[in-house]
Amino acid sequence: MGEISQENENNFIFRMKVLYNQMIHIPVMLNTLKIEFPHFFEIETTNLIHLPMSLQEQIDSSILIDINKPTRGYCSKFIKMLTQTLERLDKEVNESILEKFLEIISPQQENEDDKTEYCWKSYYVKDKWITLKNENAYNLVGMTTWGAAYQLSDFILSNQNLFINQKILELGSGTGLVGIILDFIKPLKKLILTDYSPKVLKNLKVNMELNNIEIEDLINDDEKVNDVNKDDNNKINQVRVLDWEIEDLNILNNYSGLNDSNIILGADIVYEPSLCKYLVSILYFLLERNDNSVAYISSTIRNQSTFSIFQKELNDKNLTVIDITKQFEQSSPNSPFIYDRSQIVLYKIYLEKK
Repeated sequence: MGEISQENENNFIFRMKVLYNQMIHIPVMLNTLKIEFPHFFEIETTNLIHLPMSLQEQIDSSILIDINKPTRGYCSKFIKMLTQTLERLDKEVNESILEKFLEIISPQQENEDDKTEYCWKSYYVKDKWITLKNENAYNLVGMTTWGAAYQLSDFILSNQNLFINQKILELGSGTGLVGIILDFIKPLKKLILTDYSPKVLKNLKVNMELNNIEIEDLINDDEKVNDVNKDDNNKINQVRVLDWEIEDLNILNNYSGLNDSNIILGADIVYEPSLCKYLVSILYFLLERNDNSVAYISSTIRNQSTFSIFQKELNDKNLTVIDITKQFEQSSPNSPFIYDRSQIVLYKIYLEKK
């Protein structure tokens, strides 16, 4: 193996860090790195990384910053891969990396108040790292960042001009990725992030604050929610409760700023058949109130029958639906997110006014 320049070494470490922070399966990480940086591997037929002490030091200082992130278990698997590689090559293991591994395998004191396992995934977007706290288990839909949120975020980053100076409402904001991505768009007039579950809303707020995004917290403030004339003009971003299962949609008039949204967004919000009629009713209600308003809904089609119910509800409301998935994919640049796009569609939805 020839001599590797410092620039190439830095590029290799950065790419490994990107893959690591998105919790890419270790064998997939190694295959990806081998394709992009073949000179860093010992033998062409194996995935044994050449790990001189200088490279180990960079891995320790740049990647293994916190053994609990993205998760303790993932960090353990990653370090095991490093130590097993070095063992097979009969090379010395960096002392700090070894100490971190010993710390990981030592018994950990449990938090009696919250035994939920979390993961912290990070992404490098427009020269900046962003981080999202997710639940490790898929117990609650809104506590996980799903593939459609990545697609919708890619769409926003590729079409920033569509969102400048707009009033934006997101339905089912979940972990808040879309809201964090919209913080890159300057200026916005207003961004309202909504969800229903108190746990999801609390985590959404945590993620916004984790990324140093100032918000107006309307989660529990009933006085503010019901005062249509009250508006904090100094804060662009709001986080608030929104229950879709509303029989009388006129109650939405009590939510300041909600009805004058120009753009409505949603990612992976078509998952429950019984909610489709409520979701489409809200879309129709909001699109009808504003000329030139539009919705962009990104969906992973896991169950065709559920998605067919959504499509039928859209048709029954005479909403115009354009599948812009292929058009977007052909024009979009490289994504900062690593995800499976195969079952995800992006719809542009609007109401043609007569």
